[in-house]
Amino acid sequence: MKANYIKNVIQSYDKSPYECILIDGPWGVGKSYAVKEILDNNNNACHISMFGIKDAQEIYHEVFFQLAIKDKQKIRVLISKAKKFGAAISDKIATAERIIESLIKEKELFLNISKSFNVFHYIVIDDLERMNNSIELEEVFGIIDELKRCNYTKVILVANTEQMSQKELFEKYSEKVIDRTYYITECPEKVDWAKLKIHYGFITEFLSSHHVKNLRTLQKAQNFYDDVRLKLKDSYNDEFYDEIRLACYAIVVETIDNLYYEENEQTSNMSEIFREIRNKLEQRIKIYYLRGIKMSNNMIDMLLKYHENEIDITAAEIDAEYQIFMHAGEKANYYKSDNEIKQLLPSLSEKIIQETNIAKILRYADEYFIWSEHLQLDIKKLEDEYKTRLIMMIYDEVMNGVIDYLTFGVEALHIQSQTNKKIYKEVEETVKNKVVCEYIKYLSENTYGEQAFQYSYTLRQFANNVFLQDAISGNTDSLYNENSFPIHNVTEQQYRTSHNIMYVLYHENKEKFLDYCDKLKTRCDNMSTHRINVLLEEITSEKIIVK
Repeated sequence: MKANYIKNVIQSYDKSPYECILIDGPWGVGKSYAVKEILDNNNNACHISMFGIKDAQEIYHEVFFQLAIKDKQKIRVLISKAKKFGAAISDKIATAERIIESLIKEKELFLNISKSFNVFHYIVIDDLERMNNSIELEEVFGIIDELKRCNYTKVILVANTEQMSQKELFEKYSEKVIDRTYYITECPEKVDWAKLKIHYGFITEFLSSHHVKNLRTLQKAQNFYDDVRLKLKDSYNDEFYDEIRLACYAIVVETIDNLYYEENEQTSNMSEIFREIRNKLEQRIKIYYLRGIKMSNNMIDMLLKYHENEIDITAAEIDAEYQIFMHAGEKANYYKSDNEIKQLLPSLSEKIIQETNIAKILRYADEYFIWSEHLQLDIKKLEDEYKTRLIMMIYDEVMNGVIDYLTFGVEALHIQSQTNKKIYKEVEETVKNKVVCEYIKYLSENTYGEQAFQYSYTLRQFANNVFLQDAISGNTDSLYNENSFPIHNVTEQQYRTSHNIMYVLYHENKEKFLDYCDKLKTRCDNMSTHRINVLLEEITSEKIIVK
């Protein structure tokens, strides 16, 4: 099962009969990543890692402070009642408040506060297999069992049970506490690569050739590239950066996952010799990942030894390798005549129009514009065609939920041509406005169903992104209608959609939004007013005075 299935499980968790589920699977397949991606924006979710916890009772501490402490008013009421009780039974105590506050445990406070929950709260307990050996698993399961019985509370466990030291105890007690287990074996199909600081175009192409299942391996590969990138000048050719990144990924992925290692078979001695040669790490990297690139074998060997901490790489060594790279293969464009450059342009133009990979189109366009500008050619027609095509392609990607292309920026894409930079910025602006208009138009007419929820969720992401907020500003008037609020024919999904829309409106124009809410509540029934107040309290983090 792929990790993206977790999204479906958690999105419908509030409707399922289960109170405690386990997300099980090997390290690195994206279990924790997928859970956090879904619940990160949920203020009624808390994440606890058992790694580093020394006492099982600390679970109550984390749950209390992450979920309950935000409701300070309810805590004050509980303590006030306890104070009166304490003062009544002990006239010898000078300050009842001090004694009571020291006696009331976080466990009891949370269990009392949970009685007033009216929406589901999610408690994620991760890294069970990394739990301190001094902690008894039986005690942990007892706490989990108590938490899952709380009002409107669901528990999500995340673990690699194959690595649990208390395996027998786990098998003994798990069926009594865990209602269902979901076993994850592969990374999610859709990953927010921008959040992991991984280039979307590159990783898409890389994974189409190399079937890496471990998300943590890819993060380590990106970290290695970022490390090497610090040693590179900013003036190198884009293709050189691309090949360096590919080599870094190849080194890390093959070192950790051994994707192309051949197991021993009963064959002839000669075949065995060839297999041993092919199985050497440097050979697997060069044969299966880097065949046909311009980078020298020496540069690859340097990167591999640097990764293995055998050597350091100096700026002078990289400069020398870059010069070799620039002169590899055919004569570099820099040394060609006008006529030779002109012969290249039709092929680049065709690639710009026919290529389906956005990253490659950007690279072809960059090269085309750079040499065309040097030759002072009139390329206005191709610029218009390129811009129109880029708008359509990026718009389709964003409407499918991939907003990376609106957040990368020209620097992250290594665009060098000033013409290309200008066009890409215009494309970003056009797509931003077009997408936001599409979302708002749809939501102003319909706030029911999965499509409405996804649009509202992405619109909320826009509102939280400094690069995308301007597309929303001044364009939300049509959302000021009763459909945007949890009033008529409310469902759980429509309620969440309303939450997202109200969040966007509040952050777009706080005063206008709150004024509209006050007027709207005068026309609503009591339950509608209550739902609006609950969402307002959560969005504004302030106690709403019910009028």
